[in-house]
Amino acid sequence: MVSKLRALPFVLLSLCLTLRAQQPASPPVPASKAPPPQGLQAPWDIRQMLAEMNAQNQRLKPLLDQMHPQQWLDNGAPPAYASQYIDTRSRLDDVVRSVANLGQHTESLSAALDAYFRMEALEIVSRSLLECIRKYGEHATAEQLSTMIAQNYTTRQKFREYLRDLSVQREQECKIADEEAQRCRGIISKEPPPSTGTRRSR
Repeated sequence: MVSKLRALPFVLLSLCLTLRAQQPASPPVPASKAPPPQGLQAPWDIRQMLAEMNAQNQRLKPLLDQMHPQQWLDNGAPPAYASQYIDTRSRLDDVVRSVANLGQHTESLSAALDAYFRMEALEIVSRSLLECIRKYGEHATAEQLSTMIAQNYTTRQKFREYLRDLSVQREQECKIADEEAQRCRGIISKEPPPSTGTRRSR
């Protein structure tokens, strides 16, 4: 029932456009030449940013390969850190796939949110892993991981700005659609009821 109510403004909007079909329409703009929504970066700029993010993420894999969780345990680390190491590798793969998917759908808010939350989760486990390595692992590895986290954070700041602009754009689109639906309700309510005619008695 809720989904039907949410879809109502768009149904009314479609009906309104049908009522106005007799009015001359301006020629459509080809999708390939249409400018990006105001406030959003161009898709190719967004893809470049995402490619940079994934390149940074990929550099984390060789560093993870150099880590030795068993050494941490031998030095007194809680067993949970070994599981966290495996979790970090899994989350990294998820982030790479999610960001690559967003690169194919740069204006998808759901894809952007999916990539954002996966990156946030990866940062959390990476920082926890950093604390473990500083206490129970090699100092050089900890410094490399710390540098990578800092670099990724700077790039993610750009991504947060893109996500904010995309959210604002989608909110504006929903507001416009709702306002148009409200106007269409007024048009429809003023339409005369269809004549039903009368049956002739035999």
